[in-house]
Amino acid sequence: MKRQNGNNRTHMTREALRRKRLPFYKKNSFIISIFLILIVLIGLFVFWKANTSHNTDSTQPSHKVEKVKAKKPAKKKTTKKAKQSNKAQKVTKEQPAKQVEKQPEKKPAAPQIKNAGTYSDLTYDTDWYTFKISNEVKLIKDANGDAALLVKYNYTNKTNNNEVPQQVQNNAIMLKQDGKQLSATSATGDNAAIVNSSNNGQVQPGKSFDGALLVKVNNTTSEVTMYFKNIQTNDWLDSTQPLKLD
Repeated sequence: MKRQNGNNRTHMTREALRRKRLPFYKKNSFIISIFLILIVLIGLFVFWKANTSHNTDSTQPSHKVEKVKAKKPAKKKTTKKAKQSNKAQKVTKEQPAKQVEKQPEKKPAAPQIKNAGTYSDLTYDTDWYTFKISNEVKLIKDANGDAALLVKYNYTNKTNNNEVPQQVQNNAIMLKQDGKQLSATSATGDNAAIVNSSNNGQVQPGKSFDGALLVKVNNTTSEVTMYFKNIQTNDWLDSTQPLKLD
């Protein structure tokens, strides 16, 4: 029995020596110390993390909506001109557009034409004028010595304005020879007075005037035809007046 105990002691002494000779990082005490330090560090880290999260949450702005009373705008001093301007705008806004806007003046309707133009028995009649053609139609010499046709007439002004007979006649009566329209020419001698007065004189409303027209002819044998206008359509009437020159 004693020998066995001696062997056990020797074995334990060797084991102790072996452990004593181990490097420090392989010793149980070192490993336990490292483990405890890790546990402490982990705990400190968790505590720091939790504390940091709490501080961050406390610094976040609140999402609660608070009712804020709107501030009343400061009253501006209104000048006298501004008051007048506001008053004018108010009147314009409240009044109907038809009353504010000036209605265009209605022009009086044009008088209805009853007689647009008729010709019979040397009389050309309309609501605006009457021409009575004279039987005195003759060939004469104009101011240049060329052959011309003189036609005398009596003109009555039925309008409300002064009218020049030649201007009315030139618009209302046309003379043609061989299909060509004849042009007015100037008179000379005894016929100059009546032609010039027809070209320049004015006839008052409701008055009559004895005048004459003078046109240059292309030859002295061909027939001349007079045409008369419809004052409503500006077309020429079907009725015409032939004038023989021979």
